[in-house]
Amino acid sequence: MARLIVKSPYVTGGAGGSGGPAGYLKYIGTREGVELLPSGYMEYMAERPRSHGLFGDEDAVDMGEAMKELNEYHGNIWTHVISLKREDAERLGYDHAPQWRNLIRAHRNDIAAAMNIPPGDFRWYAAFHDEGDHPHVHMMAWSSQPKEGWLDRDGIRKIKSTLTNQIFHQEMLHLYEQKTVSRDELVREARASMLALGKEIRQGICDHPEAEQRMWELAQALDGVKGQKKYGYLPKRVKKLVDEVVDEMECLPAVAKCYEQWQMLQGEVEGYYSDAPPEKKKLSERKEFRQIKNAVVAEAESLRFSALTFEGAQQPEVDTGYDHS
Repeated sequence: MARLIVKSPYVTGGAGGSGGPAGYLKYIGTREGVELLPSGYMEYMAERPRSHGLFGDEDAVDMGEAMKELNEYHGNIWTHVISLKREDAERLGYDHAPQWRNLIRAHRNDIAAAMNIPPGDFRWYAAFHDEGDHPHVHMMAWSSQPKEGWLDRDGIRKIKSTLTNQIFHQEMLHLYEQKTVSRDELVREARASMLALGKEIRQGICDHPEAEQRMWELAQALDGVKGQKKYGYLPKRVKKLVDEVVDEMECLPAVAKCYEQWQMLQGEVEGYYSDAPPEKKKLSERKEFRQIKNAVVAEAESLRFSALTFEGAQQPEVDTGYDHS
């Protein structure tokens, strides 16, 4: 389950009474469970606590003025609900209103951009409710220009991603460090396995016939390639051969073990953002491992040259299905 939940319905402004946006604002600011916030100098002068928990760009929110503004507004108003699991909120300090207020203030321009509203036109109020298993914030957001602003699934994803990155920054930093170590280990193991495979093919002792077959096909295909012998520069048909070799390598126990570890860490990263189960992909489908593909190309090219170097070398005749004429 995603670590941060964001829901973003909207209402249309201009409807008065308890059922309209102004009524909703009063509800989220005063309902049971809302955390009241001090309002700086104004509270000091009044020497009394606030009667609501609303916060926004300014320290002091006048609920009456805010409700009047919403009653007179005739555009769309988004009513975001942003929540964490109780254990995450308590561990990371998001079980109190000031932390949420600081978070939203720091990223109000990012939220505005996701909603396609210029920062200068962006208006918002929010309140924190410390309730149940999911402490959460209710946030009302809109543009001062009624015809501005729209929010689609991609925009909601951007809001969710931005806030997730900030809230879980330290945890994710450690996770990304682990992922980097795992990636590097996989690349080293794949390169070593590729070199060992090439050596076995040259010596005629390779016990991976499918990988050997693909390597000879790739070596022959590279013979007709001009320019740099790097994966990114290869024709599509030759890239397909490289991918097939990489997929064969994924079956090798040492490579498979390293890739399994990397996929586990990648799944943890994806779990911060998505409710969907971790996506399973072949090693060849991962853009992060272009280095492995280039290692395959280099070894296939070396294999091709070694077959040409020794007079009478017996390179298998392989039907690649490609016309090189």
